[in-house]
Amino acid sequence: MLLSSVHTRFPSLGCEATTGISSYQGDGVCARTASDVEHGFFAIEVIDLRSRDRWDAFIVRLPDGTHRTGWTRHCAGEVTEPSEWLEAVAHFKLGEEVQPQIQPSFLSLVAVFCSDTQIAVASSDLPERQAMAAEIDDLKQITALQAMQLHAMRVRLANAPASVEQEQVKTVYTGYDQVGAWAAENADRIIILPRAISACKNAQYDNPELLFQALELLATTYREVRTSTLPREQLIQRATELGLSIGGSVDPARATEDYFFRWGRRRRFLDQHLGRGNSRDPRHCLRVYFTWDQDTQMVICGSMPIHLPNSMT
Repeated sequence: MLLSSVHTRFPSLGCEATTGISSYQGDGVCARTASDVEHGFFAIEVIDLRSRDRWDAFIVRLPDGTHRTGWTRHCAGEVTEPSEWLEAVAHFKLGEEVQPQIQPSFLSLVAVFCSDTQIAVASSDLPERQAMAAEIDDLKQITALQAMQLHAMRVRLANAPASVEQEQVKTVYTGYDQVGAWAAENADRIIILPRAISACKNAQYDNPELLFQALELLATTYREVRTSTLPREQLIQRATELGLSIGGSVDPARATEDYFFRWGRRRRFLDQHLGRGNSRDPRHCLRVYFTWDQDTQMVICGSMPIHLPNSMT
């Protein structure tokens, strides 16, 4: 995937998936690769002679069968992941993120590649990282349980005979300043990232009620479709009733940084969206960008309610 992404951006390089060490040049760009697919090793270095941008990336299979991946970049002012790297890992499930004390360079990886010495892996901080990971999982479970209990309580109150006290408890969500409260109450059904909640504070879309209806659609109907408890036709029908379109967001190769986020120690891509309207005027255009998380069996909403830009806009 990484080699293919580089070739797509610089077709004259003529990069090929060959075993061994190879060099390529074209389009004002130089590239070097070291590859051994059989043993799970690949490293690449790309130098753009015009912009003086230099970056490298790698994937290495360790003796225990796990993999390590990474990238480094060395150029004036640019510290984000190379676009080719983002495209390559957009749909690739990464494991635990590890920050080594010394990030391996392309040359050091090539040296290991050419050596018969087995790769040495330091894991002195493994117990601490495992303990932190376990604590995070415990806190997530507690939060989800509390949200589930709160939601169940509200459902019971809604179905019980009306009373003054119950009317006071019931919340009607109609304003963008309530998105955070809605997200907390429904945390057992849908995950809304803090950045999406924050963006709603300055929202201008003229129908905030529709945003809550769209989120409810993702928390219920969409989730039931993804868990195979409801046919997709009902999702399309419900979205149509609300006047919403649903489908893929944008090709990862054209996506800006806004489409990517960190979740579960790996990089994720907002590959789906709900929307209404084609106007670029934020008052008349609604977009809710999201992706499905197989681990939690829930939607992760990462951006709303404005239209995100891409490399073509």
